[in-house]
Amino acid sequence: MKTKFQAKNTSPHIGAILKEFIKKHNIYKSALARRLQRSASTIEYYTNSPALQSAIIWELSVALKHNFFADLAAQLPQEFTTNVPVDTSKEEEIERLSDENKLLKAKLDTLKEVLKNKQI
Repeated sequence: MKTKFQAKNTSPHIGAILKEFIKKHNIYKSALARRLQRSASTIEYYTNSPALQSAIIWELSVALKHNFFADLAAQLPQEFTTNVPVDTSKEEEIERLSDENKLLKAKLDTLKEVLKNKQI
């Protein structure tokens, strides 16, 4: 028996995401239009469009200094793969701090022992 795989084809409304960002950050569409060298009506079109080309999303991200691709990616299931390298900086920092903590505890124990011996 064959089962059909149906992908959930309800992509996020990128225009609504853009509109929400503009509203939340009190950005004038006319100012954004000037920054992108587009007309205000084009920005209005973007905010009402359910889908935009990736080049336009890129330009909007750069102009607004906001990663709209990450907003879109966050809506995908966690089990999806990516080519983004894993950020290990936090793990490395935790490891470094853990080692430093052990060293400081050893120094503290040594200091306590020295002080204890001086009191005798």
